[in-house]
Amino acid sequence: MNTEMKELLEECLNKLGYDKLKDELNRVLSLHNGEEVLTIIVNEGVHPHASVHDRGEVYIASRGNLDFSSKETSEEEFKKVLTGVASKLKSKIWKKIYLVPFGPSVLAMQIKLLVYRISHIETIDVLHAGNGVYYDLEINQRDIAISSDIAPRI
Repeated sequence: MNTEMKELLEECLNKLGYDKLKDELNRVLSLHNGEEVLTIIVNEGVHPHASVHDRGEVYIASRGNLDFSSKETSEEEFKKVLTGVASKLKSKIWKKIYLVPFGPSVLAMQIKLLVYRISHIETIDVLHAGNGVYYDLEINQRDIAISSDIAPRI
């Protein structure tokens, strides 16, 4: 590695810190290594959209305020968003899907379920832990369901 590149890397490390620089480098690699990765942003604009969220191709499912003035308008808003997500999911075969739930939790839940129904992929959910800290939660619900020792009632 040449001196200029070492200096640039050192500057980035000093400005971003180890974890954020690592996230940024992984994001850049995912964009260029042919990996079929999708990040779905639910209701962009509610919280700051940081570059750490942008892994692979980014799809903005919704922006700003949704109309919840009645049950009917709420359902129409959700259907409009879900239709767009469904089209995106069907546009190619995805290997990994991140879900960044900025907006209403019910909308994020609906999108998560739709992702699974269309792709059979468990989303990696981005949790905002506060103070600019985010965690990627990879919870395999199938494993939890299988390992549960309680039998269903008939």
